[in-house]
Amino acid sequence: MVVLKPERVGPFPFPKSDAEGRKRDFSEVEQPYTLEQVMLEADRCLRCGTPVCIDACPVQMDVRGMCDAVALGDFKTAYHRIRETNSLLGVTARCCPQMQGLCEDACVVRWQGQPVSIGMIQRFVADWEQKESRQPDPESLKDTGKKVSVVGAGPAGLAAAELLRRYGHSVAVYDELETPGGTAWYGIPDYHLPKDVLEYEVERTRGLGVEFKVGTKVGRDVSLTDLLSESDAVLIATGSKDANTLDTPGVGLKGVLDGYGFLQAVYGEGVGEYLKAPRFELGKSVLVIGGGDSALDCARTALRLTGGRVTIVYRRTESEMPADPFMMDEAREEGVQFAFLTNPKKYNGSGGRLVSATMSRMQLGRPDASGRRTPEPVPGQDFDLPCDSVLLAVGRGPDSFVQRVAGLKTGRKNSILVDDHYRSSMARVFAAGDVTTGESLVVKAMGHGREAAQRVHEFLMNLEDKHVSLYERYYTQRTSEASYQNMLFGREDKLPPS
Repeated sequence: MVVLKPERVGPFPFPKSDAEGRKRDFSEVEQPYTLEQVMLEADRCLRCGTPVCIDACPVQMDVRGMCDAVALGDFKTAYHRIRETNSLLGVTARCCPQMQGLCEDACVVRWQGQPVSIGMIQRFVADWEQKESRQPDPESLKDTGKKVSVVGAGPAGLAAAELLRRYGHSVAVYDELETPGGTAWYGIPDYHLPKDVLEYEVERTRGLGVEFKVGTKVGRDVSLTDLLSESDAVLIATGSKDANTLDTPGVGLKGVLDGYGFLQAVYGEGVGEYLKAPRFELGKSVLVIGGGDSALDCARTALRLTGGRVTIVYRRTESEMPADPFMMDEAREEGVQFAFLTNPKKYNGSGGRLVSATMSRMQLGRPDASGRRTPEPVPGQDFDLPCDSVLLAVGRGPDSFVQRVAGLKTGRKNSILVDDHYRSSMARVFAAGDVTTGESLVVKAMGHGREAAQRVHEFLMNLEDKHVSLYERYYTQRTSEASYQNMLFGREDKLPPS
């Protein structure tokens, strides 16, 4: 018998606020599903015996269990199924590019048309818990008497700290900024991630007993040696922060700005505070150099601040642009322009101030070592483009401060070199997330943080020879028929920590 699933009732990939009205508005673009929509959408899930959507999730979130429960209107069960492995539910629901190699990209329903909107269902459940029915925290073990210092309060550090605390260890998180969250706080615009969502989930972590020591830069205000003297282990998760530099002539002109510093200035203390005393004179014509999500964030933020002409300049074609295509569509709807196969050759100034950029037309040549075709200038096709400011968003490398000061061994782009156990070259010092891998997604950094936390826990409890990955612990148990039946009939389904 063929079982026909209900058709999608909401727009794909999600409902959005009006494009014209949001051009100068920092409120959230993505709009939630209604109760009816979310239940019907969850019921589109095929309840796969081997749910590859969980396999594709870096934090092993129980997508099938969530959809099962939401389709029945049981949001309490849905919340606890996905909260078990994901401490930033509302954040990742909004920030994960689910169609780019993650859960929705793996969804079997995708081959029948469009995948189940896992991110939207997850968002509904997270918002329901935050606004309508606060749920108890996941189970934690008894205190072990062990202490861990986590350096960095970004997604990797937060995820690691939460799991370590649930294993019963005392955890203190150090961060140089005054507000926890890392890039999720200062680098993701409010129209994409409302700050109250992140604040709520950070406070839930704090409520587990995790201590936050903000405004403290490890390597400056306190040394790594000091942390080791008062901790049984240290986990470094300082993320990506060293912006890639360019040697384009004229890059030192006033008006040529670091895009990442721009985002931090606007969002670090809140948009409202920035608007009271703007730090940057962007003018009415802004160029953004880069092709990733941060370039889109710079462009859309600049558009909201200036109401002027904003153009993203990318040296390859649109099909090769790594930014989330759905976010690109939003940017276009708002009026952001794109100049593909274009690259700045030099910046021109008058009196030390930027007035234009000389651009080169590009063409794609032979593939480089990564397999991507190399952009090359087209001879004789340079042109000048007037502009008041330029925002450079061409990628970031790992935050190199701690490893340089402490003398840790480093790898590519000053990343902290770690072994298969996430151990650095210094005894009792572990590292995880973007500081070891380079810039990645919020959810991937969280996955790295959790796996490193598992290794730290095993080290502290002398269990290193009995290592079981979190993938095995959660994924294999959650896909068992017993786990599925327990969820359906409301029985307890004990999962790690245990």
